[in-house]
Amino acid sequence: MNELIRKIEKAALESDFSGVLSIFKDASPVYNKAFGYRDLKNKLPNTTSTLFGIASGTKVFTALGICKLIDQGLIALDTPVGSINKTFTGFISENATIQQLLTHTSGIYDYYDEEIEQDFDHFSVDIPWCELETPSDYYPLFEGQTMKFRPGERFSYSNGGYIFLSILIEKLSGILYRDFIREHVLQKADMKVSGFYAFNNLPENTANGYLEDRRTINIYQLPIRGGGDGGMFTTTGDLCAFWNHLISNQILSKQLTDTFLTTHCTLNENTGYGFGFYKSLDDCMYSIEGSDAGVGFESKYIVKERLTLNILSNITNGENAIRKIILDHL
Repeated sequence: MNELIRKIEKAALESDFSGVLSIFKDASPVYNKAFGYRDLKNKLPNTTSTLFGIASGTKVFTALGICKLIDQGLIALDTPVGSINKTFTGFISENATIQQLLTHTSGIYDYYDEEIEQDFDHFSVDIPWCELETPSDYYPLFEGQTMKFRPGERFSYSNGGYIFLSILIEKLSGILYRDFIREHVLQKADMKVSGFYAFNNLPENTANGYLEDRRTINIYQLPIRGGGDGGMFTTTGDLCAFWNHLISNQILSKQLTDTFLTTHCTLNENTGYGFGFYKSLDDCMYSIEGSDAGVGFESKYIVKERLTLNILSNITNGENAIRKIILDHL
């Protein structure tokens, strides 16, 4: 462990890392250190309690929200979307299931298709970012579009699929996505300060997200408030609480937790995909990841050692150097 910490610190200094790096054993910090600034111009430093955006790390929380609806008996993993609403056609097959949406195998139209678009810092959509307050606001982006492929045909990482899942959460629960996730997921996980905060009303001690030029803030590159595919804010301490509560069946029922943590898609000889997160095929490690304009994020849980490893950066792709050190070590 000391050797890993030495390498992490060296890489952080050499790469001018901005953010927080943490290693927890159960709920106890083994290493927990902040680097750089949450507000560069005003020289306000990051701290270990600073809130960071986690981009696609949000997807695991959307998946947990869907599974809460399953635990409540409102839907099942094999529920086809056509049985929820007959107007969900064209952009997705009416036969696509909830499980296929969770595992990126539904074939749904993707408003932000990362097989095509990789430039996080300059991506835009036909709706102004300031008008995307909640997932249902995205629905016009899907209307009139065609699905990518037939359900179950292949794996294709889909931001659109997770926005659609969060639209379903709003439709089936009757409340805003962010409120449902706060009540049924974040509070259950004892994530005390995490949430979906608007860029024009951020809590104190929240890190500005900076583009790769390390000068430009990301508020004009992302929706004003996060949705089902990205945009949640959290802290390293809340992430530690999340993993410990998930693994101990305190968010979902024991049966559904087991299903949640199962490998549902094999991506390569070492890596699989569960519901909103990556995992090693030997069930030794779970990972949630996120990269976006002004965000570099990764959180891993090592099962046998009961370790949580967090990288939260407020720079586009800011996690890359530290991520490589950790992967090489593991």
